[in-house]
Amino acid sequence: MSFLSKISVNAPKLIAKGIGLGTLGIIGYDAHVVGKLQSEVTAKSADANASADYFNNTMYLDTPSTSKSKLARMVFNMELEQNWRSFFNSSIGYSKGFVSMLVSNVVPFALSMLTLLSKSTVGSWIGAAGSLLYGGYVVCKDVLGFGRHNDLNPKF
Repeated sequence: MSFLSKISVNAPKLIAKGIGLGTLGIIGYDAHVVGKLQSEVTAKSADANASADYFNNTMYLDTPSTSKSKLARMVFNMELEQNWRSFFNSSIGYSKGFVSMLVSNVVPFALSMLTLLSKSTVGSWIGAAGSLLYGGYVVCKDVLGFGRHNDLNPKF
């Protein structure tokens, strides 16, 4: 059996698997972008909160002492120059953003996994058709704005 005849026999299944891969690629790309954005926000927020805490320590002393004041200022300056906390917080933020996008896209993710993991052509096509229908719904609702309330114009 030649290579082209094998493809022609499995063409419907391959088309369905391609649709599933495309859907999974779109979901993965969106999750990656949101993960990168959340990574930046989490790292910067944690650094800002820690810096504010250490700065607050430099402002108030229990007893007036020049050495305590200089030591607190030195610790604050070391805090401003550190870069290890943002490394860990950015990876935590990326994980949070990535997983939150996967959770918010659970329906197309499940449909694309059904398409890719199904051994039968019918199961693959059910998942592919569901992915296409869900994609059409998202395009109509979110991209074209059908069925959405217009907050700028209360007449609509």
